[in-house]
Amino acid sequence: MPTDINDTRLSQIKAVLDGCALLKFTQGSANDPKLVDGLYYDHKMLKTGTWVLSVYRNVKTEGNDFEMAVDPGRLAWPDDDQRPARRWLEAQKERLQHLESGVHSTKPPNAVRIGFKYDAALQFVSALRQELTLSKNRWQLPQPATVAPPHGPVEASTTTPPDAAPELTQVQSIATDNPTQVIANRMLQTVKATCAQSGSQSTVIAKNKEWRFRDDEHFLSEVNALLDLAQGRCSLSNVQLDLTGDHPELSPSLDRKRSDGHYEPGNLQIVARFINRWKSDMSDDDFLHLLRTVRSA
Repeated sequence: MPTDINDTRLSQIKAVLDGCALLKFTQGSANDPKLVDGLYYDHKMLKTGTWVLSVYRNVKTEGNDFEMAVDPGRLAWPDDDQRPARRWLEAQKERLQHLESGVHSTKPPNAVRIGFKYDAALQFVSALRQELTLSKNRWQLPQPATVAPPHGPVEASTTTPPDAAPELTQVQSIATDNPTQVIANRMLQTVKATCAQSGSQSTVIAKNKEWRFRDDEHFLSEVNALLDLAQGRCSLSNVQLDLTGDHPELSPSLDRKRSDGHYEPGNLQIVARFINRWKSDMSDDDFLHLLRTVRSA
């Protein structure tokens, strides 16, 4: 994206990040061009020059407005376990990313890289600032919405019209140690958030994606059936899926078989997260043809 002195979007993102606890803005120079057309932040509490986050305007992937790289290990300070921060970043990536970001720097290798449209970039830095204001219990993922317990009071459910965005209301949740149930609940939250944004000015990808399930229970039943059918493998590539969160790119992701279709029964499948991104807007047939071509090369 070419530099425009009248473009105030970068300064608006900077204003949010400057309010983040633990982040210290470092001014770039002509001798350090990676800092000139973007933002570079160190960690306030670690040694001088400890990079933690960058915002780039000179995007590597055409179509993004901004691209960011974040080191979850340094962001998680003083917690030695970086996994919660990484999972939080990956959840934001799944929710807000426009197109996959290119690599702007070869270090550190474990950085999470995200490509954004402007509105989504603002949502991300605002969410990050909110997390960094917390003194404890950071990086908690949103409480998944689930159906009420089977022995509790059951309220009559109503069918959501196909052209209406689902309401993002919180209903009573069920604690579970079942990893597939946790994954299904996370997918529920992600899909409802995606459909709620569809067609609005702030939508990350300009597609009309509708929620076409009767209710949350209908969706969870469908997704749990798909997870059972997948038997721990990606439906398109057959790679082994990771249910622990230790390998985010191999975690289960919900994909629409017809990318121009909706979130509805019969149009969903379980794939690895990186396969979902690679497939993008392609049909299953076109994507599988490319996979076969790569494998035979």
